[in-house]
Amino acid sequence: MKIQYKITLAIALLIIVLILVLTVFMYGNWYSSVQKQVALDAKDHAIIIAEQEALQRAMMLDNGYISVNRMVESIHLKTGIQYLYIVNMEGRYFAHPIPDKVNTYHNQNDTKLDPLVSSPTYHYSLYNDAMVEAYVPIYTDGIQSGAVVVGMYNGRILQTIKGHAFRLVMFSSLAMILGVFIAYGLSKNIKKNMYDLEPEAIALLLNQQETVLEQIGEGIVATNHMGEILLINENAKNLLEMPNLRLGMKINTIPIFKLFGKLPKKDNKCEEEWRINENKIVKVQVVDLQKVSERLGFLYKIEDMSLVRQRAEELTNMQQLTQALRAQNHEFMNKLHTITGLIQLDEYDEALNYIEKITKARKAMVDALNQRIKVPAVAGLILAKHSKGAERKIELIIDEEAHISKIPKGALEEDITSIIGNLIDNAMDVLAKEGGGKIYLDMYQDSKQFSITVWDDGPGMSDTCLEKCFEKGFSTKGEDRGYGLYIVKNIVDYLNGHLELKNQEGLCCKVYLPMERKEV
Repeated sequence: MKIQYKITLAIALLIIVLILVLTVFMYGNWYSSVQKQVALDAKDHAIIIAEQEALQRAMMLDNGYISVNRMVESIHLKTGIQYLYIVNMEGRYFAHPIPDKVNTYHNQNDTKLDPLVSSPTYHYSLYNDAMVEAYVPIYTDGIQSGAVVVGMYNGRILQTIKGHAFRLVMFSSLAMILGVFIAYGLSKNIKKNMYDLEPEAIALLLNQQETVLEQIGEGIVATNHMGEILLINENAKNLLEMPNLRLGMKINTIPIFKLFGKLPKKDNKCEEEWRINENKIVKVQVVDLQKVSERLGFLYKIEDMSLVRQRAEELTNMQQLTQALRAQNHEFMNKLHTITGLIQLDEYDEALNYIEKITKARKAMVDALNQRIKVPAVAGLILAKHSKGAERKIELIIDEEAHISKIPKGALEEDITSIIGNLIDNAMDVLAKEGGGKIYLDMYQDSKQFSITVWDDGPGMSDTCLEKCFEKGFSTKGEDRGYGLYIVKNIVDYLNGHLELKNQEGLCCKVYLPMERKEV
């Protein structure tokens, strides 16, 4: 059976049962009220009869039943009483609906209760009896001499409420028919909201969706417009290293998603990178899901950038190595041309002095790096940047007091080389436009702090650029630039350090990193 018919049948049956129960309850309550009113009327009639003086005197006579019977016949004609008993204290009938039983004695089956009561009362039952009876004692000169029993059959009650009962049944029938139509309309609307799909089809779609979701290489988290998680796959939990992520959680309680406090209006999406640990970096892209002008929620796509970053760093290292070799080749070709010229001019002593001078300078740089920079990757980077700068007429000067023996805890060598490399590259790009210049590099490390200072003697940076230079994609050098300082800022923030950038006869950038990183 289709879900629409099941819903229609269930709701219709519920409405019909409720209306039937309500109808029976109303009818029973109505019948009981009328029955009680009839019992009260019967009691009133019995009280009036019991208070007649002629009846009271006749009750004291042995043959009083004769006059009492005449009196009862007159009462029958004047009232709507259906039957009437009058009995004395000995239980002898002075009046009875059956004439042959007059002057006979009371049988306990004749009435529902003992007629010889001491105070007026009545008896009726909704289901068990077919009549209503009222009992009133008769007093003669203050002494009880008998009792009056007035009875009404329930048939009269049914006749009284017959018209009302018919209207009640008609109303209930119309209500049930209307309920069936409402049930059909509601079930049709529910089916429409379910896109006319049956439960089996919905279950199949959900299983397919879950299977597809788990097969996606990216992590997926979907929320409603209130920020409650509606959908999440295992890849998202694994990439974020948050196995406790569950449906219904508020997205703003998860640290990584607090980065997206405000979504950009452009394209209704934005993205951020987040370092999970020393070896894992993820990129989270959030898309604002909208339908016309209604916001449906947000979709967070999580991608593991560790492998991408590793490949990019390898390519960068290869590029830097190539540039360094090209710079050194260019530099040494110039020096070889100079030496060749001196030899051709027979200036052998001058040639030897020149060779000794350049080898001494090169050896001094290498020795200084080996003695003071104990991190090979950093030393190699500085040597490569020195050669690259020489090619561009930029002198890279390392402070005489600079020294590092290890990097901060929680940091990778790639983090430190990325900071130094990006800062030096930015300085070189600026000085290259000026036709050359000087870059000063200082590095210092003790038990508590690791610091890096890069200063150039270029034109510096405007106040507007100083405010925006750490934003992703901001650059004064053209398109596809503006990532260097953004990357530096992210690394510094991850390592709980801080960064200072200011104009100081050029541009000076200072980075301070704690040697012991604290989790926040």
